[in-house]
Amino acid sequence: MGDKGEVLISILDELIGEELKRFKFSLESIEKKYSCQHIPRGKLEHAQVTDIVSLLIDHYSDHTINVVKDALIHIKKRDLADQLQEKAETVLEEIHPKNRTTVCQESYKKEVKKKYGKTKDYNSLPGEWVDFDKRFTKLLILKRHPNLQEREYELQSMGHLKLRETYKNDEDLCLQVEDVFASDENGEIPSTIALQGPAGIGKTFTVNKIMFDWASNNIFQGKFDYVFHFNFRELNTISCNVSLIELISDRHSNLNLDEILARPEKILFLMDGFDEWKFPLDQDDSGLGKGECSKQPVAITVSRLLKRKIFSESTLLITTRPASLGTLEESVTLQRCAEILGFSADEIQEYVFNYFPDKEQAAQALNYIKENESVLTLCFVPVVCWIVCEVIKDSIERGEEITRNLKTITQVFVQFVRILLKYHGNKCPSDTIHKLGSLALAGVRKHQFLFQEEELEKLFSNHIQDASAFLDKILFKQNLSCRSAYHFLHLSIQELLAAMFCVSGMSDEERNNLLCEALDNSCFFNVVCFMFGLANKNTQALIPDSIVLPISVLRTQLENWMNKAMTSSSYDSYVLVLLHCLFEIQDEEFVRKVMEYQYTDHLALIAGYLNKHDCTVIKYCIEQCGEVRSLDLLLCILGEEEVKVLVEVLQKCRCFSMEASNLTNTTVQNFCQMLSTHPDKNCLYLDIALKKKQLNLFCQTYWHRDLIADVNVIESFSINGDLPEDFVLNICALIIPKYNFEKISLQNSQLSNNFLKGLCGVLETSTIDLQSLELNDSHLTDSCVDSLSSGLDEFSSSLVRLDLSNNFFTDSSVASFIQIMLKYTSLEIFKLEGNQFSLEGKRNLDVKEEMRRCGCRLSVVDDGPVVSVRSSNEEEHQECKRYLSLYI
Repeated sequence: MGDKGEVLISILDELIGEELKRFKFSLESIEKKYSCQHIPRGKLEHAQVTDIVSLLIDHYSDHTINVVKDALIHIKKRDLADQLQEKAETVLEEIHPKNRTTVCQESYKKEVKKKYGKTKDYNSLPGEWVDFDKRFTKLLILKRHPNLQEREYELQSMGHLKLRETYKNDEDLCLQVEDVFASDENGEIPSTIALQGPAGIGKTFTVNKIMFDWASNNIFQGKFDYVFHFNFRELNTISCNVSLIELISDRHSNLNLDEILARPEKILFLMDGFDEWKFPLDQDDSGLGKGECSKQPVAITVSRLLKRKIFSESTLLITTRPASLGTLEESVTLQRCAEILGFSADEIQEYVFNYFPDKEQAAQALNYIKENESVLTLCFVPVVCWIVCEVIKDSIERGEEITRNLKTITQVFVQFVRILLKYHGNKCPSDTIHKLGSLALAGVRKHQFLFQEEELEKLFSNHIQDASAFLDKILFKQNLSCRSAYHFLHLSIQELLAAMFCVSGMSDEERNNLLCEALDNSCFFNVVCFMFGLANKNTQALIPDSIVLPISVLRTQLENWMNKAMTSSSYDSYVLVLLHCLFEIQDEEFVRKVMEYQYTDHLALIAGYLNKHDCTVIKYCIEQCGEVRSLDLLLCILGEEEVKVLVEVLQKCRCFSMEASNLTNTTVQNFCQMLSTHPDKNCLYLDIALKKKQLNLFCQTYWHRDLIADVNVIESFSINGDLPEDFVLNICALIIPKYNFEKISLQNSQLSNNFLKGLCGVLETSTIDLQSLELNDSHLTDSCVDSLSSGLDEFSSSLVRLDLSNNFFTDSSVASFIQIMLKYTSLEIFKLEGNQFSLEGKRNLDVKEEMRRCGCRLSVVDDGPVVSVRSSNEEEHQECKRYLSLYI
C-alpha cells in the first residue's frame, strides 16, 4: 500500500462509528469534482479502514489525498484534514521530493493566476482592470439541447428565467463547470467537448473561470497537469509557420516541454471562439511534416489539434456560437455538446451585487431590473446585466436620476443592440440589420419565432454568419435526421428589429397599413410600442448610423394611430398597451394631449396581472395630466411593489377602485395615510383582511353616495385578521376622522382595553354617523365594557347594529349590556353569542319587560338562527317604538 496508504490509515483510524459512515457516504459527491473513477457503494459499505484505503488508492490514484481531505472537511473533521495536509506535505514529500515538473507546474499556475485574476469590461480603458471574481457569476450549463417544444415555449412566453429555474433544479440536465469533463452514464469520460451559446452569454468568461480555478487548485487537480487557453481570434493573426509546441512555449515561460510531450493525456486545451476562426478545417496537410513540433501554417496546426492528429490523447474544450456548431461537427468528433444558458434569477442578483461594491447602489440596480419584467427576462444574458449596471453606474457618478439613460424598455434593448454591434457584430453591416428587421417583422406577423436554415441562407446568400450576433442556432431531431433552426436572441430583440424596419425600411403607406393592422392584431402591439420608443430623441441618439426617420414624420403617424386606437371598438382590451406606448415615447406634451383627450374622465384597466413596471407606466401617464376623475383597477391583480408605486399618484385621482394582496403592514399604512390626506372627501368602502398569512386590501371610493351603483353597498371600513392592535389603531386614526362611515368592522384581532380607549378617542374626533360596529372575535374581556359603553354614547341614537360575539365576556358585564340595550334607542341587532355567560347570566340578559316599558319589543335568540321576531298584533305594533333582536 506504500507510504501514502500508511498516512491515510493513520488519519482514518481517528474516525469512529458514525463519523466513518458519513465519511464513506460523502465520497461519491466529492469524487465527481475530481472526475475520479467511482467506488461502488456496496464495496465501501462494510469495509474497514485498511480496505477503505486500498479502494481509495485504486480508484482515485493521484487524487486520493485531495478527495479524502475534502471528505473530512465535509463531515466537519477539519482538524484531521489539516493533519492529512501536513503529512502529505512532509512525510510524502520527504520520500518523493519535488521534481522539476512540480516546480514548473507551480510556476506556471502562478503565472496563470496572475493573468486570469483580472479582467476587463467591454468598455475598459487601457490599464483598467477589475478582479475576475467580482465579475464572474456562476452560469447555468445544460448537458443537452432543449427540445423544439421547450425552445418554442421559451421564446413565445419569454419565460427564460422560469425555464432556467426548472433546469437549475434538475441534476440530470445541468452541469457545473467542474463537471464538464465528468464521465457519462456509461462511465466514459469525454475528450472533446463543445460548449455553445449565443453572443454575450458567458462562453469566454467560463473559459477564463476554468483557467483561474485550475491555477488556484480548485478544480481538475491530478486530472490535468497543464491547461492551455487559445483564442481563435488571436490565432487568426499569426502569419508565420508555427508548431503547437511553439504556440504553447511562446505564450508561457518556464515550461517543462519534455514532460508535456510525454504525458499528453494530462493536458487540457481550451479553444475559445471557434465561430471567429477564418480558416476551413479541411486543410490539406498531405506531404507536410507530422508531429507536435512540426512547423506549419497556423491553419494546419490548429486543424490538426482539433482533428486529433496531434496530442490525440489530450482533452479539448471548444467554445462556439451555435451558428458555427455544424461547421465544427463536420470535421471534429464531439463526445459532449453542452450549452450555456446564462444566469438564473439568483445569479442575476449575485452578479449585480458583485458589480457594485456599494450595496445601496447594488440594491437600486437590482430594483430597477426586477421592476422591468422585459429587462429581467433578458438579464439571463450576462452582457445585458453588464449594460444595465454600467448605465446605472454612469448615472450615479454623474449625479443623475438612476434610470435617466434606461427609462424605457426601448432604450434598454437599443443599448443591447449597440453592444452586440460593437463587440460581437464586426461582420454585421447595415444592410444585414435591414434584412434581419424584415425577417423579424415577417416572423411577428406569422407568429413565427423559429426560422429554418434554408430561409436564412436564401435571405443572406449563404452568409448567415454575418447575422449571428443577433441569432441563436438550435439543433433538433426530425424523423431520422438532425435539423437546425434559428431564433433571435430574445423575443424582444426580434420585435425591436421589426420596429426598426417599420420605421426605416417602409414607405409611409406601408407603415400606415401596418399600424392599421395592429388595431386588430395584438401580435403587433410590442412592435408598435417599440416604434413609439424609437420616436424619442434620446433613444434615437443611441441608435448607430441614424437608421430611423426624422422624428417629426414618425410622431405624426403615431399620433394619428393613437387617436384611431382610442376610438376603436377593441379599445378596452388594450388600454394598458396604449399607456405603455405613451411611456416609451417619454414626451410630456405628447402624453398630456392624449391623456386629456381620452383618459381624464375614466381610466379603466382590465389587464389581470399588473407588474411593477405596468404601474410605473400608469403612474407616469397620470402625472402628465391635471387629474383623472376615475381610475378603475378592480380587475387587476396587484401586490406589494405595485401598490407602493400607485400610492404616489392616487392623490391625482378623484376616485379609484383597486384590490391588492400579499402586502406588508407598512404599505397598508402608507396607503391609508394617502387616503387620509386625499383632497376629495369621497365615499369610501375599505376592507383590510389578513387571510392565510397574506394581508389583502380592497378599496373603492366614490364622488358621491348617489354614484354608488349597488344600493346594498354602504360606506364601510373593516379590518379583519389577527393583526397587532397598534397597527389596527393607527389605521383607524388615519381613516375614521376623514370619512363618514356607516359601518366599522374590526374582527379577529387581539384587542385590549387600551385599544378600545384609543378607538373611542378616534370616534369622538370624527363626524361619522355610525350605524354598525362589529368587534366580534377580538378577545375582548369584561375590562373593556366600561370603555366601550362610554365611548359609544354619542352614537346611542344612530347605532343600529352592535356585534360583540365570540369574545370573553362573562356575567360581570351583563349589567352594562342591559344598560346599552335600554339606552341605545336606535339599536336593532345586538350580538353577544359565543361569549362566556352562564345560564343565569343569559336569563338576566332577557329583559323583555324592561324593554317593553321603554316601548321596545325584544326578541331573544339563544344559540339559534338569526330570526326577526315581530308580533302580528297590530295594536302591539303600534305601541312599540323599535324592535331589538338579542343573540346570546
